[in-house]
Amino acid sequence: MNLKTIFKRLILLDLSLSILIIVSVFYESEIVVDFNESVNPPNDMTDILGVIALIFLVFYLVNLYLLYKFKNIGKQMYLFLFILGSIIVLLTGINAYGPIVYLLDGLGWACSGAILVFLYFTPIKKEFEK
Repeated sequence: MNLKTIFKRLILLDLSLSILIIVSVFYESEIVVDFNESVNPPNDMTDILGVIALIFLVFYLVNLYLLYKFKNIGKQMYLFLFILGSIIVLLTGINAYGPIVYLLDGLGWACSGAILVFLYFTPIKKEFEK
């Protein structure tokens, strides 16, 4: 199997994991939801972070398309979004997750790391220079 096919499947895996994470958050147990509300009561900062996260999600989905099509802007945008996503996670505060969301989130971070390795340390990086 060639490297381009593996990279494209990794992008599709990342998209699938993102969709599964979004869907699974709506099925979180009441215990986890109650804990998160007691630890982080809703405030104006929560609303602002929610809007930022929604905008981030749109850019992330567009970026996955750009990576799938090997567009040069997608490579730089992915690194920027990876760093921005890490900052957003740090700003959200203390959160608890159920086992399914926790597993999917870990797989998502691992997939993002693998995409970064492909983008900067494999011959795939030459595909973005065309």
